[in-house]
Amino acid sequence: MIDRIEIFGIIHKVDNQIKREIDQIARKHGLTGIQSFFLKCIYDNAENGDVFQKDLEKMFDIRRSSVSTMISCVEKKGYIKRVSIPTDKRVNKIILTEEGMKKHEEVDADLKKYKQELLKDFSDEEIKLLYNILERISDSTKKE
Repeated sequence: MIDRIEIFGIIHKVDNQIKREIDQIARKHGLTGIQSFFLKCIYDNAENGDVFQKDLEKMFDIRRSSVSTMISCVEKKGYIKRVSIPTDKRVNKIILTEEGMKKHEEVDADLKKYKQELLKDFSDEEIKLLYNILERISDSTKKE
């Protein structure tokens, strides 16, 4: 029987292994792993409407200052730009540039290959079960 606490060790180990591989793939495209995920979030969510800094804070579950730093870094690379909203000058919409879309599509194709390879030996039921368990753990961390 596995000690319930040991599960966190394996979660941490898998998280580190996946992050390392994602960083390596992203580096081939001149990005960090988190920058590639950042571009993906903007790309995916732009289809549903405008993306603002506060949206990215919620998606990444990180502080405003961290998102602001990320925006500045990716903006310097020319992959995103901030667009002022006429109705509220304090808020900027975050959009991918044409170069940002191209970069996202390149790195995302490589990341999809990696993720497919990683999960190829798991059934749909196993993946669904794993997803549900991890989602429940994530939800539990948000309870007060």
